[in-house]
Amino acid sequence: MAGGALKYRHLSRKSSHRQALLRNLVTSLFTHESITTTWHKAKEAQRLAEKLITLGKKNTDASRRKAESIFFEPVRLLPHLFTTLRQRYLERPGGYTRVLRIEPMNKHYDQAPSAILELVDGPKDMRFLMTAKTLVRERTTDEGIRELTAKNVGKVTRYRPDGFEDLEKEVKRMEAEVGNVRLRKTAIASVDEGKREGHGERQPWFGGGRKKMG
Repeated sequence: MAGGALKYRHLSRKSSHRQALLRNLVTSLFTHESITTTWHKAKEAQRLAEKLITLGKKNTDASRRKAESIFFEPVRLLPHLFTTLRQRYLERPGGYTRVLRIEPMNKHYDQAPSAILELVDGPKDMRFLMTAKTLVRERTTDEGIRELTAKNVGKVTRYRPDGFEDLEKEVKRMEAEVGNVRLRKTAIASVDEGKREGHGERQPWFGGGRKKMG
């Protein structure tokens, strides 16, 4: 009906091709924890990924058969879904995935809106990593931690097992990387300064001229 709610995006494909595309996307998502695709594909794949995790949390024979029919590589991914991911999201009521807008992947062609689709609370959780990076920066300022950052800390650690401990470990790792970068920059600056001072002195083999041949 005109003006009615859109049930799903066709993605310019027939039903069978659309289902194959979405199955391929969620298979990649559960393999790598994060994928980059177009915005519309990410939103549709997100719906299927959420259903798969719900099936994993049910952990019944019926849910296993349903999940098996969706994955392209069920032998490898079913144990991951019904063990690792089930435990990760056992206390989370929903929102197992996240879609983040990014710049178009094909800037010189179609300029299609692009996005990152990721599993939350995982090793590639972008919001978790961005919050850790913000903490590293704000801990070095006089103002300290902002209220917005404190709220984000609560969001990214609320349902994550050992959330605060994991966040602090990531902050320490980033702080160590920042320290190493500063040391490298200091060392490079010292070498450059030494080279400039060296060029300022007259070298003994300069200015003597070319020896005339007798």
